Amino acid sequence: MHEIVEVRVERDRTRVIEAPTTVTSGAERLYGEVTTRSGATLEGFLRWDRNEGSWADLLDARKVDGQSTQTGVRFGQIERLMVIDSRTAELEMISGDVVELAGQSTDLGSQMRSLVVETLDGAAHDLDWSELAEVRFRSAPEGTETVEQRLHGRVTTNAGHEFVGFVTWDVDEIHGSDILDGEVRRQDVEIPFSAISRIERQGSRGAEVTLLDGETLDVRGTNDVDSGNRGISVSDPGLGQVLVEWSDVASVDFFPAETLPDRASFGHTGRIEGTVTGSSGDSWQGAVTWDLDESFGWEILNGHLDDAEFFVEFGQVQSIEKTDAGSRVTLRDGRSFELRGSQDVARGNRGIVIEGAEGEQRVRWSEFREFRVGG
Repeated sequence: MHEIVEVRVERDRTRVIEAPTTVTSGAERLYGEVTTRSGATLEGFLRWDRNEGSWADLLDARKVDGQSTQTGVRFGQIERLMVIDSRTAELEMISGDVVELAGQSTDLGSQMRSLVVETLDGAAHDLDWSELAEVRFRSAPEGTETVEQRLHGRVTTNAGHEFVGFVTWDVDEIHGSDILDGEVRRQDVEIPFSAISRIERQGSRGAEVTLLDGETLDVRGTNDVDSGNRGISVSDPGLGQVLVEWSDVASVDFFPAETLPDRASFGHTGRIEGTVTGSSGDSWQGAVTWDLDESFGWEILNGHLDDAEFFVEFGQVQSIEKTDAGSRVTLRDGRSFELRGSQDVARGNRGIVIEGAEGEQRVRWSEFREFRVGG
């Protein structure tokens, strides 16, 4: 580990804050081999659409199956991505499943902002969607080092909920070298996130930023710290992703992850399987399709908890129990959340299909009581 002593300088009336730099393995960072349409091959760390850079991050997409429903998949579950056209790609999962997906936001298709490949010689190659042919995801070679680290910390909401994981700021900043900018007493300031220990929202117009050395700054004047902020997301390896709107954020504390979830941390999530129990007490066991839509463990269950939006990877779910207004979702690690506000977990769910030894059974949401993984 190497450190650079923190230095502050004045340049063109802008205060630029520099921070300690550490060298790590980068085990949590996306890595892969990119083949371009011209036949060139680039291998290195990947920054996808500016705001995804770890195996735990979520690729947003839509299914291309006649329903055009919103979905997503965490990068740790993807083996290979092959570009089909200006809007769609074929994804091969580590489970062997193959699915065709289209762009939902800017993660897939011509609206993707860029794919940056940081090769091991330190060069950064910025590619557009139109230049891509194929991406093969893989672990970084053993012994590889990087000075770039994925932001990690704890987001606390106004409702008092806390979420820990890899942090994406304003749907944009993901690395320690990324800059939070604004104004302090009418002077422009540029603060690398690696220099920040805490950010506390101060109403809709600014935030109190605490640096590693304890200094606090009242930062205002940009969408990094005011109502223009597009939200803070947390990629949690044991859950999926949680998104909190800026108006619902109380504070964010930054600190290193105790363990780095490398690519091997993600399981081979094939078909969803378990036991569905109806309100009558009858139960059925087999392969499950949820809401007539989600069939695989890499797919996403949507819902809301007060001021936070959840994107839960089905492979992390242990059970789902219907409640008066939604569903209690319990994860494999024992955490439990009562989620509402989505057809996945409440009224509007189109039903659950179980394919078992006795054939296919469909359970309407009005008849559903509980789903448990396994027998």
